Amino acid sequence: MRTADDWSELAALLRRLMPVAHLATTRPLGRHYDVVITEAGPVGDELLRLMDVLPGGCGPVIADAGRPVLRWVVPPGTGSWWHSRYGTCLSAPRSIPFPPLCNEKPEGLYWLRPFRADRRVQPEDLAAALDAVRPSRDTHRELAAFRDLPGAAAEAQG
Repeated sequence: MRTADDWSELAALLRRLMPVAHLATTRPLGRHYDVVITEAGPVGDELLRLMDVLPGGCGPVIADAGRPVLRWVVPPGTGSWWHSRYGTCLSAPRSIPFPPLCNEKPEGLYWLRPFRADRRVQPEDLAAALDAVRPSRDTHRELAAFRDLPGAAAEAQG
């Protein structure tokens, strides 16, 4: 049974976290997840439609109201084998900005599909959906420019 001291400690922790709950954070890639970047717009809409009907649903996807890309949160290690010309995968030692967990509004970075600690987009399914949608051939070249997204810089290893 919880004591009054336990509840007091929990309340103090929540008071400390509330001011930062709505801030974006920069997360390192490679340990808990990698990110596949694809085209947004009609291509992204079709990818979401295909991914949403899979058993278990799509998994977490980040959109950015200021950029024409989607960031699909995939399992760590995906970057070591990802070879789709329709999307580019970022992994360690890079880091990227993540929106606040509660931000599902289309302003700046937001969750198009919510983040859950136990769920990632299945990269094999995403690759198959990309092959089915077949974005323009220039997409990979265009997406390569997004490897240098602000906040997606490679971290110094040390």
